[in-house]
Amino acid sequence: MDDLLAWPLKILEVVWKVTWRFAQQRPWAAAVALYGLARAFGIMIQSGQRGVLFRWGRAAKELEPGFHWLIPLIHGVKTTPVRSITLDLPVQKVLTADGLVYDVSVNVVYHVENATKALTLIDHLSAGCRTAVSIHVTEVLRVRDQAQLADRLTLDRELTERVQSWVARWGLVIEQAGFTSIAPNKGVLRTTQLGEKTVERARMLRGLIDGGLDVDSALVMIGTERPPTAKSSHRYHARSRRLAPRNAGVGRGNSTTGLRLSGTRESPASS
Repeated sequence: MDDLLAWPLKILEVVWKVTWRFAQQRPWAAAVALYGLARAFGIMIQSGQRGVLFRWGRAAKELEPGFHWLIPLIHGVKTTPVRSITLDLPVQKVLTADGLVYDVSVNVVYHVENATKALTLIDHLSAGCRTAVSIHVTEVLRVRDQAQLADRLTLDRELTERVQSWVARWGLVIEQAGFTSIAPNKGVLRTTQLGEKTVERARMLRGLIDGGLDVDSALVMIGTERPPTAKSSHRYHARSRRLAPRNAGVGRGNSTTGLRLSGTRESPASS
C-alpha cells in the first residue's frame, strides 16, 4: 500500500518542482496561466448583469452579480444586461386608413426581467425587439386616419400594450414605447396641400376676371408651378447636364492657358 502511494507522491513532487522552476524563470507566463486556470474554475458577473448557469447545455439557475465557481467542461455561463435599454428605431413608412403615407420614428425603453427566457428563447434579443416594434407600429397606425394621429397619448399607450404582450414571452418588460415623430411623406404633403392650393388659385383667377381680363389671359397670368417645356428644351438641358463635367475640365484648362498666354503676350508699345 505504501508503494502504491509513493509513486503518485513522487510524480506530484516532480511536477511541483518543474512548475516552480518554470514560475521562477517566467513569472509573467505563470501569472497568465494562473489567471486562465482561475477563469476556468469560476466567473465574475458584473453589476447590472445577470448570468444563467448551464449544466451539460441545459439552463440550471440564474446567477446574481459576484464571483461564482464553475466545473470546467460541465458548466457554462451566459450573461445579459438587466438595466434599462433604449432602442431608437429607424424611420419607417406606414400607410394609414385614409391612404396616406407617413414617416414614423419610434423610441422604446425595456429591461430584462427573466434572464433565462431572454437567453434561451431568442438568439438576438435586440434584433427581435426591433422587428416586433416595427410590426406593431404598422398595426397601430394602419387603422387610423389623419385626424386620429394627433392623439399621441392613445397611440403611445396602445403601442406599449401591444409590444409588451408580444415580448413578455422573452422575459422582457417594456417601460416606455412611444412615437417620437409622425410626419407626412413628401408626396403625401403635396397631396394634402393640393386642395388649399387649388382654392387659392381659383380665388386669384376670379379676381383677375373681375378686374377685366378674359379667361385665357387670366390663366396665362396665373401660370403653373412648373411651366411646360418643349421637347427640344428637354434635349438641350439633358445634353447640358451630360457635358457639364467635361466642360468644367475644359474651362479650367482654358483659364490656365489664358494666364500663360497673358504672361507672354507682347504689348503694342514694344512691338
